[in-house]
Order: sequence, then structure tokens, then C-alpha cells
Amino acid sequence: MRIKGITIFLFLISTGFADEQISVLINKIKEGPSVYYSPEAYSYFTRNGQQLPSQESKEVVSGSYNAAIKLGTIGLAASASVPVLMEKFPKAIHVAEVRNVKYSGEGSYDDWLQTYITNEKNKFILSSPFLDYNSMSLCEHFVETRFQEIPLEGSRSGIRDPKNVIITFTLNIGSCALSRITGKTFGNAKEEWVSWWNEEGSQLLESSEKLNFAAPAITIESGQKFSEIQFKAKYRMKLITGDELTGIIEFLDDTSLILETIEGKPYTFNHSIISSYELIEPAPKKTMKKIKSEKEAAEVETISFEELQGLQVNKTLVEITITNGSVFKGKLVKINNMELNLDIEGSIIPIQRSVISQVELIKQSGEQSKKKDKYQGPFDTLYLKVTENDEQAETPKNKIVEGKIVKEQGDEVFFKNRSGEEEVFNRSQINRVIKHSTQGFEEPIKRYAKPLFCPDDMFLVDMPPGKTKRPFFKVCVDRYEYPNRKGEMVKGSVSYQQAKELCEKQGKRICTVEEWQWACSGMEGYTYPYGWNMDEHKCNQNGASLLETSGSRVNCVSKFGGYDMVGNIFEWVSDSKGEPVLMGGPYSKCQTVSPGVGGGAKPQTGFRCCKSN
Repeated sequence: MRIKGITIFLFLISTGFADEQISVLINKIKEGPSVYYSPEAYSYFTRNGQQLPSQESKEVVSGSYNAAIKLGTIGLAASASVPVLMEKFPKAIHVAEVRNVKYSGEGSYDDWLQTYITNEKNKFILSSPFLDYNSMSLCEHFVETRFQEIPLEGSRSGIRDPKNVIITFTLNIGSCALSRITGKTFGNAKEEWVSWWNEEGSQLLESSEKLNFAAPAITIESGQKFSEIQFKAKYRMKLITGDELTGIIEFLDDTSLILETIEGKPYTFNHSIISSYELIEPAPKKTMKKIKSEKEAAEVETISFEELQGLQVNKTLVEITITNGSVFKGKLVKINNMELNLDIEGSIIPIQRSVISQVELIKQSGEQSKKKDKYQGPFDTLYLKVTENDEQAETPKNKIVEGKIVKEQGDEVFFKNRSGEEEVFNRSQINRVIKHSTQGFEEPIKRYAKPLFCPDDMFLVDMPPGKTKRPFFKVCVDRYEYPNRKGEMVKGSVSYQQAKELCEKQGKRICTVEEWQWACSGMEGYTYPYGWNMDEHKCNQNGASLLETSGSRVNCVSKFGGYDMVGNIFEWVSDSKGEPVLMGGPYSKCQTVSPGVGGGAKPQTGFRCCKSN
């Protein structure tokens, strides 16, 4: 199909985004395919007898589709790409196969089916093989969904009979990019875009030439000014697609913004897609943090990625902000031209350079750091065993150290001495503990001595005192993952805050890392709920792609009585600082703790509750 005017629409508008860069992006679109099948889609269609062309490499596909997304963020200044996008009209097809599922009869059948469709769509957007999550979320409204129910062989084809559900997602990258560039929306039909271009393309050319991009004074469809939108304020945004989103502005520049919805999901879009907005809550007033003195305050400096490459790894503390608004703070352990790795509380997190929006270097001199970290009493006292005789005595003496017990986890005691230096001691090294900095040592004993009765849907974890290399406590834990009912599908896409609130409504709370770990591993401290060695068949190790109903794996149960504590879905717990982290999930151990960066909801995040005296 020949598009009218394709030879004359070759101008570029000065935007601060170099003409050469726009040309490079247009060429990348030309190099990529019009249709790309994800590995899952390619496998499904070829298994079912469909002849598909050979696929381009993922590098070519990602480069082409990312170029279209980037041109969309530039807006009308990228108008030179419109004919190419209409000619190529790229799209990607993905297939999710949900196997052997059965409607239980609870709730409506349509709602039951929609749960699977929504879950698979979220996973497709979260972990597509060709675009990162932020880019996928920009085009989420341009995903078409179709599904097919296939009864299992031998079944009667009734709604309560087991079946496979085949869900096909088509991501229309071409119409997404065209809508973001032009501010128009004609659905996902190529013919409609071509018809519009043939009738009004020259008008687009004229209007784009008149824009002053050096000093934008952008107005949106309703006449409201884009420049009056407040960072960190809460808005209700109406889009030209007909969608309506409510959330907080987490990023804002001259032409685009990131809106994180009240469900915890970030959306990034250009001003051209906004129809109107309504301010719900103004941005909170900034408050100054109280510090002891300016000398003790850490210095924070915004630097470039290139400057960060010149700094020493393993000694550099940084705070990284990415394009969806998330913030990561940790120690730099690796960096190259494509990505960096941060050590965040012992977990190594890779971050692609392409999604980094800001790098802040956190500097603090050794003198100031020592002053700030030096602990001022009252002190805890540890009496440590001495393994070697000193020169003047035949019997080893206790070594006494003073400071503050930061936390106790398993068989380890984390300690900050009077100089502010942190040390870790094994309980086998300690003869005696005297606590002065916190509540008396007898308090946990008193709390343990109180009777604790668990309801039928919870099990008791009783860890009595006196055993080395383990803590002591009593706690009630939900028998199954929320909603804590056997045979019911677990709830995913739950944020840490939502999990806390749902537990509190039941008179319960989020479990701690320590409680969850021992509820899973039993008094023996097993690696897995069922023993020391992994057995892939006992628990659902495919939870990331196919969740199962609670209790369906009868052998995936801990000695105390907790089902699905590894496999199936990841579960929110609180670490020693009260921060959100995740445990359980596919291929995890009872002791595995995963970072819960920001505590946001993901398709694979769920929870169970705890209760204690």
C-alpha cells in the first residue's frame, strides 16, 4: 500500500533532540519487522500447524520497537517518522497458555476467567521479551486481547470441566507511537491511519512547523496548561483514548509525565495524549529534615552516568532514580556502558542504563561518618568466649564488648560497638548477654510464657528457648496464602501496604522474616518445608507463570502446618527494620529473602498473616 505524501514529509523540527538522533531512530524502525511473535507465540502457532516466517533477532526487534516508543515520547517533533510508522505499522504477538484450570463455582464464571486473563496480561507487560516494563506500560492501552477455551480430552465441555485457556495478546506498537506523536487516535487499524494521513497530513505539517519547542507553552485538548501540573500532586487524568487514571505525579518535564496510580502502577505519557485533568490533592509542602549539625549531614551530589563510571566500586554509595519513579539506594558493585549493579542490603540488583533518570552520589567523610555512627549509651554488653589462653592466665577469660545490639537473626547477633563499628557474632561465641539499650532480656521470656491460641485457619509456631542457633517465640501463622482458604486461588498483585491493611482488618499483622522462616523450616531448620533437599514435584515451582489454588500440593507443607511456603506466589514480610521484603515463591528456600523495592504490587506478590501476643 502506497501512502500519499511519503516522499515530501521528510523535515525535522528542532527540539533539543538532535536531528541525527531522530534519523537513527527512524532507520531502526525500518530495520525491524512489522510483526514479531514472542517465543511463546511462535511455539504455539507452529505446534498448531501455522507457517510463520523466520524471526528477526531479539536485538533487532528490541532496537526497532524501542525506537518507535522513544519517538512517541518526543511528540510532534518526531513527525518525520509518521509515514514510516504507518508503512511498517509494527506489532508484537504473545500467547499465554493457562493449562488444566477448573471453575469452582464460586463467583461468576466471567470474573473467574478474567482473573487469568488479567494476570497473564500483567505478566506480559512486566516481562516482555522485547521491551522493558516502562516502555510496555506506555502502550498498555494498545494491547488487544483474545482468548480461547479448549476442553481437555474426554471432558464434557461444561463450564466446570477442566480446560486449557489460550490467551493471545497483540501489542500495537505502531498505533501507540502514532497516537503519542500526533495526539490522534484511530484505533489499531492501519487503514484508518492511512486514510487520516491522506486527508490531513499536510495540516499536521503546517501545525508542527509553527510550534516553538525551545520555550513550550503547551495546552492540552481542554485548553488547560500542561505547565501548571504540579509534581507530587494527586490528579484525575482523562486521556484522549477514553481512559481515566487517578494517581500521583512522580515525574514531570516539559512535555511528559509519569503518573503512579492509586493501585501502585506507573504510567508514562506525553502531553498530547491528555484530554483534561483535575487536581484532587496539591503537592505536600516540603519539610526540612532535622539534623544535629551541618557537619554531620551527608553530602548529596547529582552526577552523570559517565562520572559514576569513574568512581571506585564497592566503596561508592549512590541513589538511583529510574524512569518509572522508583528509587534504589545501595553500594555500587559493578558498572559498564550498559548497566550497573547495586548491593542493596546484600541483594545484587542490576539496573539498565537506559531506564536511569538520575544518579545521586552520597558522600560522607570518614570523620563525620564515625561521629554520626558512634553510639552514645546506655550500652549492651556481650561476654565473648576466648579460645586462647592469655600470657598471664591458664584459664581463658571472657572478652567484654560494649555497644548496641542492632538485631538478632537466627544464630547471629548484629552488634555496633562504642566506636560505631558494626560486628556480627555467632551465638556459639557468646557466653552472656546483658541488655541495657532496649527492653530487659526477660521481656521475650514473659511474652513467650503467655498462652497463645490459634484459630482453625492458622497454625502455631512454637520455638521454645534453650536451643542454640535459633530464636524463641510463639506465633500463629495463616495456614494458606491469602485469602487463606484451601482450594481457592491465591491473590496476587498486592502491594505491601495493601497486605498490611488486609491483615489488620482481620486482627492480624504481616509476618516478620524470622517468623516466616521458622514457620517454613520447622524446628529442624530445613532448607525446604519438606526437608533438606529440593524436590521440584512437591511444590509449585512454576508459580511465576502459573499459580495454583492453595493446598493443591499436599506434600508442600511445613512441619508446623504451613502450605505453599515455597513455590506458588511470593509473600510480603517485614525485615528487622520494618521494611517490606519478599519470601517464598518459585525456587526459593525457607531462608531466602528477596528485596521488596518500594513495596509495590506485582502480579507475583501475595502474602499470609501472623498473630501473636
